[in-house]
Amino acid sequence: METGSLRLGLMAVFAVSGSVVFIAHEVHKRLLSDFMKKIEFELAGNGKCQVKKRVRFADDVREPSSNNKEYRKRNLSALAIAKHAKGSGADRRQLLKMPLNRQVLYKGILQCKAH
Repeated sequence: METGSLRLGLMAVFAVSGSVVFIAHEVHKRLLSDFMKKIEFELAGNGKCQVKKRVRFADDVREPSSNNKEYRKRNLSALAIAKHAKGSGADRRQLLKMPLNRQVLYKGILQCKAH
């Protein structure tokens, strides 16, 4: 009889300890999930305080919307860049349509390819 009660006691200990381990695991999983949600919220921040970044060009780079042809005639540097550009006439016309800052960038790229 003693072995039967010993077996019964041992089975009870295993059952109780197994259920305690299972409950501890579930609680830990839930707490970890809540903690991770809070951390993600803190790291991401709320969208209200983020300012949208805007690109600002210098006034001499921006083309006026009223008369673009007159603006291009006044800027001889655009023509000088077009003379240095290699390619067909269509490429030169496209280069003249570009803003001044892009023309300078394009000229630098062409010079790097030439060397």
